[in-house]
Amino acid sequence: MTALRRYLQDEGGTATIEFLFVFPIIFLVFTASFESSMYMARYIMFDRAVDLVVRQLRLGNFPSVTHQQLKQSICESGMMGESIAACTNRMRIWMQPVNTADFTMAAPPVPCVDKADEINVGEPPANEFAIGTDNDIMLMRICMKEWPMFPTSGISVKMPTQPDGSVAMIVTTVFVNEPG
Repeated sequence: MTALRRYLQDEGGTATIEFLFVFPIIFLVFTASFESSMYMARYIMFDRAVDLVVRQLRLGNFPSVTHQQLKQSICESGMMGESIAACTNRMRIWMQPVNTADFTMAAPPVPCVDKADEINVGEPPANEFAIGTDNDIMLMRICMKEWPMFPTSGISVKMPTQPDGSVAMIVTTVFVNEPG
């Protein structure tokens, strides 16, 4: 009986128990903050790249731009650390002119590019991508997929997720085609 009593009164290892309770919470906070800061940095680079390309587009520096050229220009302008092909395969661009008679806007498609589909290098249909004419108000929505580094950190729950577990970075912009 005295051996059992000594065993129950022994306080050795209590720091280990406290560590096992506290460490997962601290690690979860760390991974969630790291994931959100990386996502924010990628989003800022993506938004800046879109701004640079849209400026060139609205000034008419792309005489006859195609969907693939626009995606490639965005990837060249600011997506660091990855190949152009990988960047363009994760991106979807929706662009339509705004009807200025009543300012009704078509709703952009919700999903981003689905990696399960084969890569379609051809142009998207006219109801998804239209260049517009001079003085048209253009509404553009660019969606790019990012995969979380720590999927269990909980940050991907707060972002617009896709069915394949990726997170959608969505940039929306409006511009006017300059006459010319």
